Amino acid sequence: MLDGKVALVTGAARWLGKGYAETLAGKGAAVVVADINAEGAEAVAAGIREAGGQARAVVMDVADEASVAAGFAEVEKTLGPVAVLVNNAGGLLAPTQAAEAFSVEQWTRAVTVNLTGSWLCARAAIPGMKAARWGRIVNITSTTLDYGLPTEMVPYISAKGGVMGLTRSLARELGPYEITVNAVAPGLIQPKVGREGRVSLSEEKLKSIFDLVIANQCIRRQGEVDDLVGPVAFLASDEARFITGQVINVDGGWALK
Repeated sequence: MLDGKVALVTGAARWLGKGYAETLAGKGAAVVVADINAEGAEAVAAGIREAGGQARAVVMDVADEASVAAGFAEVEKTLGPVAVLVNNAGGLLAPTQAAEAFSVEQWTRAVTVNLTGSWLCARAAIPGMKAARWGRIVNITSTTLDYGLPTEMVPYISAKGGVMGLTRSLARELGPYEITVNAVAPGLIQPKVGREGRVSLSEEKLKSIFDLVIANQCIRRQGEVDDLVGPVAFLASDEARFITGQVINVDGGWALK
């Protein structure tokens, strides 16, 4: 389905990003596992190659303009232009706390990684997509934006709201070039092992959050990585060629309105 396409996934050394990378490789893409964690990125790429796929690791800090430019230049030199971009890198990046307790540095870090990083990577990928008159950008946002829940995550939720705006504005601008731009909004997804990806959440608070969300979902179970990879792969494919500017909630019906 994606044979001959180069797909770059940011934050792909673990958890959701790892799942996206492995799934796109299984669809035939040459996958770039981009992450600030060099060892983790290489481990994921090696696993994909061992499974018969094509993958390489690239060290990239999406919050750093020079790092993004260097990473994309390396990919284009070795594999060719990026045709599929999954902007997955991000996260809370600060302890959960009252809105007035966040520092400017914590706010800036959350916005820079989650929002500015997505724009920097899109900016780097767009010229090649325009030249090919084909491209897929899939941004990862969050269903938490719909409710502002869980609380004490103001910088993260604000940044993810910006990702939705980025998605819609890019979709409008890039549509004439046959480039689609969509977003997937996960609900609360439990890591398969431990509390990977969680920042400063006690077990008690984490349980209370999941209990609250699951009680308001249509599907009464925790979301898993495997629930997310299919929608991302679909939006990266030709089957989704007439879908753009959309935000797809993958949340068990939590944000149903």
